[in-house]
Order: sequence, then C-alpha cells, then structure tokens
Amino acid sequence: MLPPLTNNGDKIENEEPNLVDMFHGYDWSKTSLGPMDSWEPVFKATVNFCLHSAFPIVIYAGPDWTLIYNEAWRSILMTNNQHAFGKPAVQVCPELYNNVLKPKLENIRINGEGIIENDKYFEFKRNGCVEEAYFNYSLSPLFKSDGSFCGVINTMCDVTQKVLNLQRLKTLEEIRCRTSEFLSIEINRLDARYYETNVAKFTRELAVNFENLAKILRIDYKIDIPDPTEFDQIVGDKVYLDRDMYKAIMFNLFSNALKRTCLNGYISIRLYLDVKDEKKMIVLEVSDSGIDIPEIDLSNISQRFSYTKSQCSRNYVGLYLVKMLVTRHGGDITMTSVTNQGTTFKCWFPIGYRHLPINQIYNNFDENLINQDQRLHSNRQLDSENNDMIIGDYNMDTDNPDNNTDKMSTDDTISINIPAITTKKKYQILLVNDNTDIREDLSSEFDVHHVCSGHAIQKLKNINKLPDLILIDINVNEYNLLETLKSNGKTQLIPVILLSTKDVEISSIKGSDKIDDHLIKPFCIRELIARIHSNIKLSRLRHKLLIQRRNDEANRLLLSISSKILSRVDLKEILSYIVKEIHSLLPCKRISIISCELSDYISHTIYEDSSNVTSITEPLQLIEIDDNSKSPTSINSQEFLNNNFRVDIFNDIYCDDISETVSMLSVEIRVNDDRWGWIKAYRSPNSIWLNSEIELFQEISNQINLASIYSKLYEESLEQDVQIKDAEKANRDKGERLAHTSHELRNPLGAIVGILSSLESTGLDDGDQRDMINIMARASDIVLSIVNDILDAARLEAQKITLINRTFNLLKLLSDTIEQFGERAGNQQIELILSCEVDDLPRYVKSDPDRLGQVLHHLLSNSIKFTEKGEIVMNVTMQSKEVVDEDEESSTCGEIVKKDYLLIEISDTGIGIDPEFIEHIWESFTKGDTSITRRQDGTGLGLSICKKLVAINGGEIKVESQLGKGSKFWLTWNIELLESLSKYPNISCLGTLFDEEISYLLPQSIRSKRILIIHPVENARNAIVKYLQSIEIVDAFDTFDKAIQKVKGHVESYKQFGYDIIFISLYENNEEEIIKSVSELRKTEMNCNNSLSSLILFIVFPGDKRRSLIERVIKNVEGRSKVIYTPITWQKIISQFSHIEDDVCCFSISKKNTNMFESNSKK
Repeated sequence: MLPPLTNNGDKIENEEPNLVDMFHGYDWSKTSLGPMDSWEPVFKATVNFCLHSAFPIVIYAGPDWTLIYNEAWRSILMTNNQHAFGKPAVQVCPELYNNVLKPKLENIRINGEGIIENDKYFEFKRNGCVEEAYFNYSLSPLFKSDGSFCGVINTMCDVTQKVLNLQRLKTLEEIRCRTSEFLSIEINRLDARYYETNVAKFTRELAVNFENLAKILRIDYKIDIPDPTEFDQIVGDKVYLDRDMYKAIMFNLFSNALKRTCLNGYISIRLYLDVKDEKKMIVLEVSDSGIDIPEIDLSNISQRFSYTKSQCSRNYVGLYLVKMLVTRHGGDITMTSVTNQGTTFKCWFPIGYRHLPINQIYNNFDENLINQDQRLHSNRQLDSENNDMIIGDYNMDTDNPDNNTDKMSTDDTISINIPAITTKKKYQILLVNDNTDIREDLSSEFDVHHVCSGHAIQKLKNINKLPDLILIDINVNEYNLLETLKSNGKTQLIPVILLSTKDVEISSIKGSDKIDDHLIKPFCIRELIARIHSNIKLSRLRHKLLIQRRNDEANRLLLSISSKILSRVDLKEILSYIVKEIHSLLPCKRISIISCELSDYISHTIYEDSSNVTSITEPLQLIEIDDNSKSPTSINSQEFLNNNFRVDIFNDIYCDDISETVSMLSVEIRVNDDRWGWIKAYRSPNSIWLNSEIELFQEISNQINLASIYSKLYEESLEQDVQIKDAEKANRDKGERLAHTSHELRNPLGAIVGILSSLESTGLDDGDQRDMINIMARASDIVLSIVNDILDAARLEAQKITLINRTFNLLKLLSDTIEQFGERAGNQQIELILSCEVDDLPRYVKSDPDRLGQVLHHLLSNSIKFTEKGEIVMNVTMQSKEVVDEDEESSTCGEIVKKDYLLIEISDTGIGIDPEFIEHIWESFTKGDTSITRRQDGTGLGLSICKKLVAINGGEIKVESQLGKGSKFWLTWNIELLESLSKYPNISCLGTLFDEEISYLLPQSIRSKRILIIHPVENARNAIVKYLQSIEIVDAFDTFDKAIQKVKGHVESYKQFGYDIIFISLYENNEEEIIKSVSELRKTEMNCNNSLSSLILFIVFPGDKRRSLIERVIKNVEGRSKVIYTPITWQKIISQFSHIEDDVCCFSISKKNTNMFESNSKK
C-alpha cells in the first residue's frame, strides 16, 4: 500500500533487474492470477499503464492481493523488487497487511468505493534506518469488462519533504524571533574568499595597529614575527587566507588578552612554523600575563556561549567565533593556561590549498575586482570600531589598577565586515522614511530604493523588480500602508520590518499581525543589517516552500488524473475535473479547455470555470527565485517561450469571451502529433506566469493526450485480444492435427523399418538387393525422424513434454551420439571430433539422457548438413555456479547452493549463418537461405526443439556465427551429481550396482608406454592427447618430417627406438606418403632393437570406401598395425589398448579411494 511492503527494505542491491523484463519473464501461472493469456484485456491494459507510468503505482490483484508495481513505486519506497514482485501481500509483510492493508482492501472489494488520504504518517525502514514519512495516496477499485471486481490500484506521492519543510519553517520562525547580531556574524557574514597571502607581512601589518592602544593602557606589547621573505622560503609553499576572517581572529584574540591583562602586564604576538599531526603548519600565537582560565573551563572555552565562573565571570562568544573561523581555514586552535602566569592561544593554519573548497579560492587578479574605496572604508571602520570597543569595554582609571577586573565588558565579540564586491548582486530594499540617515548606513550593504512617506505604492509600481524587503519607519501617514501591502497578491510575501519609537502602539496598526519583524528606536545599525539579512533569507525559504507545496499539489492533481484515466472515466468528466482543480490550485480568473474538430475546423469549449474567489485580498501570486541572483525575477522571457513553441503568453490582450483585457496563457494540446485543442488560463493584465505553472499546463496537456490515446488503445486491445484468442485457438487446432498426423504416419513407418531390418538378417545374395534395402532403410529412418520432430514440436507447443531424470553414463551417451554421424562425416571427408577432459567428467550423472541426446543429435546433424569440408568439434566441460535455491519443497530453499551443469560447444567450419537471419533460427519451420537449404533434408524444427528442451531443463542455448567461416552453438545443461560412496555405510556392496568400469584410469601397462601422434588437424591431436593425459610420454606432430626428426633424435641420444604406440592419420590423398614414412620409421626401429615391437594405429574415416585403402597400406608396411575409425572416443581407445598384450588386462577397476559416482578419478 503506502509504506514499503518488504521487511528487508534497508538492503538495496546496486543493480536491480528491469521490472518490465521481470514482469514478462515471470511465471504468473504459479500465482492466483493464472497465466497471462487468461487475463482480462482491461486488466492487461491497466498493468501495462502501471509498468510504463512515471508515477508510483502498485496493483493488488487476485484473491490473495498479488503485487504488481513499477519502477517509480519501487524507487520511492526503496523496496527489493525480487522479494515482493508477484508475491501475495500477506507473504511480503504480514504485520502491515493484517493491521493496515487488509481492512482497506477488503472494504474496497465489498463496497466498490476508493479511498483518498493526504499527509498520511508512517514509520518504516528506508535508507538503512527507521524514518518518518508522509504520503498522499489513493486506492481505486479495478473492474473486469463484465463489471466484477478484480483488484485495487494504488497511486501515491511522497510528501515527506513538504510536511517536514513546514515543520522546519515553524522552527525557523521561532529561531528568527531570537536572532541577534551574532546571527549576522555566524551565518550571514561568512562568505569565504581565500587569496594567496604573504602571511608574515599581513600579520605584522595587523599587529602594528595595536601598538598605540597597548601604549595607552601601559601594557608591554611584543611582536615576534619573522622577515616575510625569509619566512616564505622556510614555508616552501603558498598560503591561502580569507584576510577579513584572519583579521577578525587577531582582533578577537587581542581583545580577549587585553581584557584579562592588568597594568604593566604583557601581550605577545608570534608567528612561526611548527609540525602537527606530521604536517607543517603556520602557528599564530597570542600570549598574555593576565588572569588564567580554570582548568575545568579550558575544554569548553571555545564553545558557543560558554561561561566561566572565574574572577571575571563572562562568556566567550569571541573565542567561539575564533575557533569557527580557524576551522573554516582547515586549521585548529589550542589553549594553555597557567595560574599566575597567563594564557596562550595557538591558531594552527595548514599550508597550501587542498584543504579549502576549490570554488572559494581566488587569485590575486580576482581581488582587484573589489571596490577599493569600499574595502578601505570597511577595513578602517572595522579598525576604529574594534579599537573603540576595546577601549570602551576596558573603561578603567589608569591610576587605579586594582579596579580593572571589575569593569570588564560582558561581550567580547568582534564583527566581521566583508568587503563589497562589485560583481556580486545585492538585495534590494525599499526604505519608506522621511530622512536619509538610514539609507546612507545601508547603502554599502544593500541596493536601497528610498521613498518618502505617502509615495510607497507609487514607487512599487514604477520599479522594474519587486524589492526583497520593505523597511517602514512608522508615522501617521503610513498607518494604512502595511494593510495595503499585505492585501495585495503581488506584495504580500515581501517581508516587512517596522521601525518605531516606544510610544507607538503596533497593535493599533492595521495588518500589524502580519509583519515580519519590529525594531524600536534607538537601535544599532548592525543589528538592523542582521535583521534584514535573516528576514530576507527566511522569506526566500518560505517562498520556496510555498512553491514546493504548490508543486506537490500539482503532482497530486496529475496522479488523480492518471487514476481517473485508469478507471476509464468519461473524457468530458476528466476535463471538467481538471478545470475545477486548476482553478482551485492557481490564481486565475477563468480556465477553459477548448477542442477543435479538424474535420470542419469548428472550435467549441468542452468545459470552463469562471467562478471567482470571494475574498478581500487578491489571489496569492508566487515568483520564482533564481539561486544565482539576489533578486526574484519573473519568467515572461522570450528565451523560455522559444524553447516551448506550443506555449503562448499574452500580457495585455482583450478577450471577447469575458469582455475585458487580461493576461492569457495558452498551451496547445496535441494527440498523435495532431492538434486536438488548447487549455487556456486568464489573469489580470501584466500578471506573472511561472515556469512551474507553464510546466503544469504542459503536463496536463500530456495527460489529456494520454487519456485520448488510452481510450483508443483500450478499444484496440479488445479487438487484438479477440484476434489473439482466435489465433491461439487456430494454433492449438493446427498442433493437434500435426500431432494426430504424425502419430498416424509413425505407426506404418515403424512397421516398414522393422520389416527392413528383418530382411537384412535373411541373407540376401544379390548385392543390388542389399543396396536397395539399405536405401529404403535410410529413407525410412529420415521420414521417421521428421515425423518424430513434428510430434515433439506439437507436444512442446502444447507444453506436454516433461523431463524424466534418471542415472546414466555421461561419456557413453556423448560417444554414442557422435558415433551416429561418423560414417556420414567420413563420406564428406569431415573431421568429427569429441573433445573432453575425461578425468574431470563424472562417470554417472542424473538427468534426462534421451532429451540431452536429442538436442546433441539435432545440433550435430545441423552442423554436418551445412559443412562441406573441414571439421566439427564437440567440446564438453563440467561447470558449476552458485544460485539461490527457489524450490519451496527443498530444505535449502532460499539459501545459496552450488548447481552443476555441462557446457557443450559444437563448432564447425561450414557456411555460417546470415546475420539478418540469425535471430529467427530458433523459430519453428524456419530455414536459412533457400538456395542452400533446399539441397538439405529437414523440416526446420530441429533448432526450435533444442531451444525449448534446453529451456525446460533450465539452461540456455546461444549461437555465434560468421558467414562463410562457420558457426558455434553452445548450451548449458543442468545435471545432478550422485552422492559419493563415503556416504554409504557398506561400500563393498556397491560393486554390483554397475557392470561397467567405474573409473577412467588406464591400465598400468599402458601408462608406462610412450606414444607418438601424427595428425594434421590440431583439434584432433589435442582431443587424443586429452584422453591420454595419464600416460607419461605423449608427443604430437602435424607432419611426418617433424615426427621422424624427433624419432631420430631420440635414437641418437638414447640408442633405442622412442615409442611403443604410434597414431597416424590415413587419408586417400596421403597413401604414398604414409607408406614411405612408416617404412622409414620401421627401418629406424629395426636398426635399434633388431625387432619391430611398436604398434601403429591408423586413424581412418569409417565406410566401405576406405577398406581397400587400409588393406593396401597394411600390406605394404611391416610390423604390427591396427585401424581405429573416427570419431575417436574413449571406448575405442580402450578397446584398442586391450589387444596390445595378451597377458595384460587393459582395463582394471581401481579399488583404492575410488568414487563410482564422482568424476574425480585422476592419477
């Protein structure tokens, strides 16, 4: 509903999945809503609107209130969408559902009436902690096309900042009432400007100013500051200071020392370089021999308004200011005090600029922009004021030194005067006064417009911009001015400060309850300046909050319009609602929405509201504040209108509809890029139109556009749903007919295949008859395969195929599958290669072997079809990944578990796939370039079946291809490893579970052999080497010359023939080279051993055509030789090795630490 419906909202992932993709990939059939195909068109349209809306929306649907929401709702409440999306509300957060959400939803289900609440307070976890939050929200019922209830849609708006800002504004109002001169020092006057400074020279210039004062007060004044040039060399880097802040630091420290030091005492100012926290820093040290500071107060003395109960009980506001100013320079202040000896203050300033805000650092050229006259005047004023204050506060009889401690001032704060900068805009002040004294005092700080009594209203009409503040010196002639200002919509937000004498009763002045501040004469000019700054800043903050409040109301209006659109409210009713809401929200005399019939170009008003607000005051008009400017500005600029070409503003135009001159705002409404009409608003002539108001009208124009489009889309969606249902029904009928036809064809084909196999076993004497029987058998197999594909495609379409998991021999399945294509690949002279690390593969796994074999069969068949020469490689590896277990019946549900899967890659050197066609290869009955594919058999169903079977298994299948270079298909297939033998109490009884071998270990007699491989195809050599990893010596070469050179080198080194078994690839085109090379090897072996003990294994393509080739080669070579047919598999290698020596058992069962269910059987 409103607060987050997840109880783990405080943990948000860095990357969340897209909600639209999550929605379409979600299995809705497992929810109470059922599959998406069964959803009502109205509900589908509502969900689509929710997912693509920019406003926070959540839908509670179905009997268990299943959640569907959009990105805006997730982001504003910071929920984890993987936890809540598609789940019932009661599972997401039971406590909130039972206490708050369920009663409201059930009430809407029963009564069919929505709920709207504003500024609703909630507490929930957000940003990692419990927060208070406020929301405006609406709960509206959703209905099906037959009128029955189907859910609730919740639109909402986070108004937390609006409510909190109002609370903060109230607090600020209270603080404003207690502001004083210190506020100007602490807040208004601390705009830092750091310049490169010769700190020694500048410090000496400031210190010298105190010499005359110290001499008058008979205090020994010592200045210990090094030569500026030498000190710069010692520092070794630039020093950046805000010079006025630095001056204030020195004055306050000197003032503090002076007020605590008796006659004939001393004060010293030192500047030197020291090290603190392993950094070189400049130290400004001010010491005195005055009254010490108690140790109990020393740690709190630099805190704001700290107070000490010593001999001169007083506060230390000035020292707090010093600490604050030093901190602004990135430094620190330390203090030490010794009884009867005095106090020492050390101000530590870092060297360089990296510790300072980069935007507040200026070079010395920028400093020249300062008005030198004003700067010098400000500095002199600062010097004279501080000297006067110091002497005045000291106020003692120099002849009576015993009285000095009793007459010290209670305020040691020194003000900072920031020099005026000509490039910086000033606040504008309207001063209503009959004399010019105050104006002269304020001119250096503000842009003052002075007007005498009785002319204030006329002055406001003549100036281009409204002032930031109005300062009124109350007299008899101005008693009605305040009421006039506060009753006018354009001036009622301008802060007003009243100046009066004590004898004036403010309560008797009309409108006095709305004044912002009041000062009674006489007053300090600095206090007046501080009051002006604080009131202007509070006014600007108040103004921004009012604009934000109006923007929040505008957002609420847009949300309510969206809600009405979703509820299928009539268009005219929506327009009437829009006009009434705008009129209540904005100060306008009249609001109209006008549509134009494009057929006959006749305009007519849909709805208008010209009701006036019955009030003595004019409607409040806000103006927007530019943060880069000191003054508020209106926005009727040509630049803004040029950027919004569908917006027109007329400041002074006569309107026939209302028969008067007005200021009119007109925003065009377009639907599908065609003009639909306009929305128009009218105000008094020359009124201000804010950017936010224009943007609101544009947003409403977009909402009207959306309402019109939504209405049309709704009608189209109804028609499309009918068409989709008809198409789905036709597709189901087609699938049923295909399945029925395939079943009918399969029965007679099965009988034909059975009879043909029987004929082959009857002993046919005629060769031609046997050839014809073979042709008929192959044709029957092809037709039967096509029929099976059609039948499987129909079952997959109807979702009637499930995987049947059982335990099987993985390597045997891979070998048997690729072996089916051996003769076909051999006839095309294609190298068919099975590559796998046998030691890494588990012997037995659990999955559906039939469906895995079917997928591999289709992929290999596809590769052979479109490969005329080269090679086809099937590479198989074992992989694993960590996933979250989503099986609710599993004991590890919700936990991270390890899942094992096979990665199978089938690559070929065929014709490749056209990039434009590659996206469609997974579709049923789809084939590539017909000029090529028409030469191949098949229905175009194979890859579609692979895609769907892999998806059922939970894996994925992809393809990479380059036209003319080949293709690479890769897939992942999930498997389950069997439990290890160690989990069984009686391991010995498991030996009878399997009749076959339970490990991939080669016999010891073979592992000690030396093997030579001669094959021109690299992938084929590597595949054989992988099978023979446990053998100590295996050498592989691509040519006979390299192999013979290696053999001869071994003979020369060790005087013996180097190899026991030799694999040699034999082709029809290298027969003579084979005979010649083998004869040379045999000759070398005979010379070394006087016998031919090595075995040669010829690698040959299978098929009858190669029999005569094998016979000729074996006849012409000496020694032992055998034949191994491609593709080379583990079983074939083991079979050949079993006949090498009669007295050696070629394949023994390892009984030491053997795991019959796992793949880790390496040496």
